[in-house]
Amino acid sequence: MEEKGTIILEYIIVFFILIVLCSLLISITFTEFQMAGETQNRKEARIISNQISEIINNVNINQNGYSTTYTLPDKINKESYIVKINKTGVYINSHYQLTRSNIIPKNALKNTNYILTSGNTYAFKNINQTIVITQK
Repeated sequence: MEEKGTIILEYIIVFFILIVLCSLLISITFTEFQMAGETQNRKEARIISNQISEIINNVNINQNGYSTTYTLPDKINKESYIVKINKTGVYINSHYQLTRSNIIPKNALKNTNYILTSGNTYAFKNINQTIVITQK
């Protein structure tokens, strides 16, 4: 009789150890999926910031009167975001993550700060070697 009780107790202990290990494994897997989502979010933000900085550099290099437009996506990885452009670069703040792309230092932005919002179309114009960004 005592042997049956000991065996059942051993099974219960092994069962609880397996439950603890499984819950740890699930927790680690969930954390990894969250990190992968954040990486994807940063990747999309980096692509957009690089595209905008390339447009600014292109407008700066071309002659007076050159203009191009760009439409910002509605969301980055299903999250809202804000684009800020100043003399040091293009910054995207998406769900508390900041992404930065450099622009040519000699770019002459008309305003010191531009705030672009998602889903809108913007015109980038070279007016007398000054870059002007306007919403269309």
